[in-house]
Amino acid sequence: MFAGIDEASRGRLALETTTRRLTAGESLWVTGQRADHVTLVQRGIIQIEQITAHGEGVVVGLFGAGDSIGLPAVLERGRYRGDAIALTADSDVLRIRAEPVLAALADSPALAMAVNHALVVHSAVLHAKIEIVTAGSVPRRLAALFLHLAARFGVDTGAGTVHLDLGLTREQIGRFVSTRVETVSRILSRWQKAGWLRSGRGTIDVLRIDMLRRILGI
Repeated sequence: MFAGIDEASRGRLALETTTRRLTAGESLWVTGQRADHVTLVQRGIIQIEQITAHGEGVVVGLFGAGDSIGLPAVLERGRYRGDAIALTADSDVLRIRAEPVLAALADSPALAMAVNHALVVHSAVLHAKIEIVTAGSVPRRLAALFLHLAARFGVDTGAGTVHLDLGLTREQIGRFVSTRVETVSRILSRWQKAGWLRSGRGTIDVLRIDMLRRILGI
């Protein structure tokens, strides 16, 4: 985000920057907390989760290395509308105090363009969530989710397989695709027996990308 601004400005912002490492399940912020830092993910995956009026958690987006999270709330000088929770162990973030960044926007077209790009990426992540939950049946939603994860965070190991350094519980997956844990477990167990997916401690291997695409008709 800050690569295009001059060195002196970067130096001033660096003085306002702290780093933080989170373990899996640890919160970076909670709903209603003041958005007083620009936050960039260096490593790992952070999920943004909102609580519905019925008290149910709904995952609205997953963000990884290079992404800015919570930026809309920062630009509004407002409060976060969801909880930010680390999904992966040793998730690293950079946090820059918001006021100096907001002040620098007026004098730095390069920074303004970078912030606009970050907002575009943020919108794309939220749009991907909408595409997943509107994909149709639960198998279609699950296929859309794993294809999204593979595209965003996966490492291609060859022969059509993708490795993810990401551990998701069935409950977390259910919250993302808006369905019951029992339904998720039944479908994923069937896919694992068929050799489409393999899960380990903190990892997921998508072994048959082609079959997930076939479910979605792509």
